[in-house]
Amino acid sequence: MKKIFSLIAVAALSATVLAACGNNNDSGSGSASDSSSSASGDVKEITVNAKSFEFSPNEIKVKKGDKVKITLKNTDGAHGLEIPEFKVNLQKDGSAEFTADKAGTFDFDCSVMCGAGHGDMKGKLIVE
Repeated sequence: MKKIFSLIAVAALSATVLAACGNNNDSGSGSASDSSSSASGDVKEITVNAKSFEFSPNEIKVKKGDKVKITLKNTDGAHGLEIPEFKVNLQKDGSAEFTADKAGTFDFDCSVMCGAGHGDMKGKLIVE
């Protein structure tokens, strides 16, 4: 009896983890460019695609003083993007703007618990 209950509990937990990474994208998917950096005025625009435990691109380079607009697109699952040093915390698809006023390398990671590979979902923002 305990084995059956344990198996049911494990199955329920697995279903919960998989549901967290379920596809919440209504647009049907398609291949978006890995990053699009374009000058819109003087704002550097970057699109980051998030999918099963990875960001694309996972390395972003900007110049110190750049105004940056990061747009997060979830292409598979529900993910977020957080860069604490610049007070960026996207919890779903959307954008955030900030000024890269500090030089250095700053880690970014997924800010939405998305499943077993969540801890490996990381990237770097390099401000030169």
